[in-house]
Amino acid sequence: MKKTVISGLALALVIGLSSVAQAQEDKMTREEYVAQMADLQQRETAAQQQIEALSGQIEDLNGQMNACDLAIADLNDQVRMLVDATDTQIDAFGNRLDAIIGQLEGLLSLAPEVLIQRRGEAMALAAEVEGMKGNKISAIPEMAEKIAQIDSLLGQIKARIAQPVTIDYTVERGDNLWNIAKKENLYDDPYMWPRIYRANREEIKDPDMIFPEQTLAVPFGVAENQYLVTRGDFLFKIAADVYNDASKWHKIYEANKAQVVEPHLIFPAQVLEIPSN
Repeated sequence: MKKTVISGLALALVIGLSSVAQAQEDKMTREEYVAQMADLQQRETAAQQQIEALSGQIEDLNGQMNACDLAIADLNDQVRMLVDATDTQIDAFGNRLDAIIGQLEGLLSLAPEVLIQRRGEAMALAAEVEGMKGNKISAIPEMAEKIAQIDSLLGQIKARIAQPVTIDYTVERGDNLWNIAKKENLYDDPYMWPRIYRANREEIKDPDMIFPEQTLAVPFGVAENQYLVTRGDFLFKIAADVYNDASKWHKIYEANKAQVVEPHLIFPAQVLEIPSN
């Protein structure tokens, strides 16, 4: 027991002496302390100088920003004078553009078949915006930006409307293909009735005989390499539209000889194949 205690004391003494030695090794000398303090003071001085320099730059930038704000305010005043409009009129113009943007975004959220039936709403908005572009207020940068956004939304809507899609129509008493095609939420053009007929050949044996409660498929749009003929179209005009070269009308004729007997005879509702240029 005595030997154990003595051994323990000896071990503790050795560990204690080692710790003291290590502490002495880790202890900072006065010269090292003075050097580190001098380095820190130098770094603090440099940082303070940087802060003062940056504060000057910030003050200068704030001055430039204030000058820009004054210039913008002056420019806005000049614009208001040029457009000859009051703040109230300008605000009303901007609010109407915001409302149109909201309506168009709502239309874009609709399913394709629903959007097609409401395309008249989009076209009416497009016509309204075209009229608003004639107003001098539209030249104000903020308004021009909103109008550009509207043009983008209208482009997206037109692209979706042009995609092929089919909706169902339930025949009502007194309906005929001419009147169905004439409906505003469908083709809004009675001369397009043959398209409904062709799309329902299995249901319609005689285009003059349809019956209440019949469900007819009403196709809209065409594929990217097709063209839907409407009133006033002829091959020369179509070639000018799709190829930007009216002389290439014969390419369309050659690709559609099965349904175009004479080059000068095409009819509304025909869907023509358009060969690649």
